[in-house]
Amino acid sequence: MSPSSPAPLRRLLTLGLIAAGATPLAAEPPKLDSLFPPGGQAGSSFPLNAGGKVEDARLWSPTPGLHFVPGDRKKREWQVTIEAGTPAGLHLVHAINAEGASAARWFSVGTLPELTETEPNNAFDQGMELAKLPVCLNARLDPGGDVDHYEIDLKAGQTLAGRVEAYALGSPVDVLLHVLDAAGTRVFTASDGRNLDPDFAFTADKAGRYSVQIAGFAHPPQANVSFTGGSTVVYRLHLSQGPLVRFAQPAAIAASGKTALQFLGPGLDIRTSKHTAEAPAGVQPGDLIQLQVPQALQPLQMLVAAAAPQPEKEPNEESAQATPVQPGVAAGRIDTRGDTDRFVLTMKKGEKLQASVWARRLGLPLDATLRVEDSAGKVLARVDDIGEEADPTLSWTAEADGPHQILVEDQFQLGETDGHYVLEIGSARPAFEATLADAKPLTLERGKSLAVKLTVKRLNGHKEPLVVRAAGLPAGVHAAEVTVPEKGGTIELKLQAAANAPVGGGALRLEVWTAGEAARVQPVQAPLRGDDRRGNSLLDHSESLWLQVR
Repeated sequence: MSPSSPAPLRRLLTLGLIAAGATPLAAEPPKLDSLFPPGGQAGSSFPLNAGGKVEDARLWSPTPGLHFVPGDRKKREWQVTIEAGTPAGLHLVHAINAEGASAARWFSVGTLPELTETEPNNAFDQGMELAKLPVCLNARLDPGGDVDHYEIDLKAGQTLAGRVEAYALGSPVDVLLHVLDAAGTRVFTASDGRNLDPDFAFTADKAGRYSVQIAGFAHPPQANVSFTGGSTVVYRLHLSQGPLVRFAQPAAIAASGKTALQFLGPGLDIRTSKHTAEAPAGVQPGDLIQLQVPQALQPLQMLVAAAAPQPEKEPNEESAQATPVQPGVAAGRIDTRGDTDRFVLTMKKGEKLQASVWARRLGLPLDATLRVEDSAGKVLARVDDIGEEADPTLSWTAEADGPHQILVEDQFQLGETDGHYVLEIGSARPAFEATLADAKPLTLERGKSLAVKLTVKRLNGHKEPLVVRAAGLPAGVHAAEVTVPEKGGTIELKLQAAANAPVGGGALRLEVWTAGEAARVQPVQAPLRGDDRRGNSLLDHSESLWLQVR
């Protein structure tokens, strides 16, 4: 062997040592940053792009009518099909691979014809022309500083109504919407609705071409206050000139039987907009449902009541004009500046009742205050709002026999043209809340266990025995039910995987069961929006978690 032969050998040995000592790249669950378009019309099929680390993943939704077929992996494309009959509203989508699932993204199913934004439309004189309404625009604010314009012709007195979905889709943006006239002058501005997304109705005072302008600031807020943008800043702009259903009066429906409803919105004929509706089977008083209405931009959220709501009777601003009610649900409207709605019921000394306004929680614009007075006009309780929902709830005890009045007002005395609300009155019902800290996917190793922590809060003296169970567990995974302590608190449910449990993933559901022959089940709610939540939307919690066994 020649003297030069050891050199290649040394190089080979060196390479071998590096390979043996290196840490292999660990496989990770996918990361789903965005979907575009972020929604579509029921009964349609179209290409969709997924942003993030999804090259080796598949897309999955718990909604039966949503299907995603992989296309060009390098371009991260899928063909999405939305079955006819898929409920309008928000749905969840995950990216999934062998290592687990991504956090969920929101996908919006609508009923309007769909278009995709055409660039350039940044400048006022370059707006995308919309020749026909209604329509839903799928668009991005991209790059940073992007401002989008859409041109529409309106007649004098014609109303343009619309709704933006951006925050509701998980986009990191607080959208600001302007309407500009033909000269480029701002004639209307809309910002926050039930959350950071604008919900508006603009009536043109003269005929002409108008431009809807969309821009946005970063959310969560940043030190830089310039307009934001990027590939993940997606939005949907729903626009209609009517006829359009924006609200239903009352915004509550009886748990059984038919409830008479009056639909309200631009272009509706009051003579033909009266309908009856029935709640789905199995719902209970206090539940929220989404009423699918063909002429609405989104489903209408409704409170389920034990009986049909008692209507407010105007005028009822003065004490002597108060609308008589019984414990249950009443419906009213604050429609002028300084308007006060009074309701009266008779109480016994020592009797305790609770009253709650439902408005913001139902997507209605009223920011209400609530007050209770005794027969002498003494204020027994008052509250403006409670928590992040901005709907007031209060309890009070009658100090003497006699009539007591419940007063509902606009917090800032501004009046709302659409200031509808539902007033729930009754004894504080024993109840409980069961929540997880978040909706992050879970990973369970074969042969090991995983503790899932949830919080059960008993309300209004609830003492009924409760147990926590897991539903939808995959083969080879077991979880013993856990009894909830009398005082509630933090509960730990342990998932145990057998050593030979099949590798794979699926949706897991945690449930709280009441004991006894009339057993009831309540799913555990997992919040989807975390600390950055602002207001509410049609979908803020999930009742399922993704569990990956590996």
